[in-house]
Amino acid sequence: MGFATGVVKYLVFLSNLLFALAGLALIIIGILVKFNVSEATKILPSDFGLAPLLSIIIGAIVFVTAFLGCCGAVKESTCMLTTYAIILLTIFILQVAIGVYAFLQIRDKTSFNQAIEDNVQKTFDAMNKSPEANETMQITQKWLQCCGVFGKSDYEDRSQKLPPSCCHNVDAPQCPSTNNDVNNEGCAPKLQQELEKSSKIIGGVAIGIAVVEIVGAIFGLCLASSIRNSYRRHIYA
Repeated sequence: MGFATGVVKYLVFLSNLLFALAGLALIIIGILVKFNVSEATKILPSDFGLAPLLSIIIGAIVFVTAFLGCCGAVKESTCMLTTYAIILLTIFILQVAIGVYAFLQIRDKTSFNQAIEDNVQKTFDAMNKSPEANETMQITQKWLQCCGVFGKSDYEDRSQKLPPSCCHNVDAPQCPSTNNDVNNEGCAPKLQQELEKSSKIIGGVAIGIAVVEIVGAIFGLCLASSIRNSYRRHIYA
């Protein structure tokens, strides 16, 4: 095996080791979100609530693919490397398709914001009827440091006392409406801001992963071709 082939081999191994760690991180994050803040995700539209599950699934796929790439590089298996490259290219195509679909779905910002407002309002309206809705709203208010759907006036219009989760000091027994510690911003606009901010970060990470996938697939195919040629030269030498 030549020097160039050896370099590519170790590059494939190291890149896939990092890829495997990234996949493991996605799995852990998805599990933590799913089981630790599952109540908070219920306030999101159903499509967004699937995010933790998608994180676990994508993380598992990434981890298995990276493991296959590492094994293929170490064992110099052309079959494993070719399969690895094909899986990476398939994942890349699926990412592009999902990205285009997601862009088409949220390109209408008005509809996107309206869906969030409707879900938050629905949860807020059910607070006095459903313990689950009440818990979801309380967790959301603590998490986003917000109050009500559009502000503390949502509670005041119903002659309700502000819950402790509407205050910066959530340990206080009550949250007086005149207190400077009250979170005045509503949960609907705050959630919209957070999702928009997160979508930009996720988009950047997705582009970075896509580039790594293309480079990994090219390196995998190059290494498989180099190993195959090396075997042929050895046989016919």
